[in-house]
Amino acid sequence: MGKLVSIAEYGTAAKAHIVKSRLEAEGIPCYLYNENLNSILAGVSFARIKLQVPLEHSLKAADIILENPSDPPTTL
Repeated sequence: MGKLVSIAEYGTAAKAHIVKSRLEAEGIPCYLYNENLNSILAGVSFARIKLQVPLEHSLKAADIILENPSDPPTTL
C-alpha cells in the first residue's frame, strides 16, 4: 500500500462511515483519521473526520464520492 492521502472531510462519524463502507465495497481500502477524537465529549465536535485512501486509489475514490451529490462531504 502506498502513501495515504485525505480525500474528504466529514463533520460526523456516521457520514464518514457510510462513505467508507461504499468505498470498501468497491475494493478501495480506506481509513478514518480523527474518528475517535470527536467521541470524547458527546455533542462537541473537535475536528473533522478525514477519509484517507492510498494515493493510487484517490481518483477512483473521489469519483465515487462525487456520484452522490445529495450527501457531499464537508471538504473534498
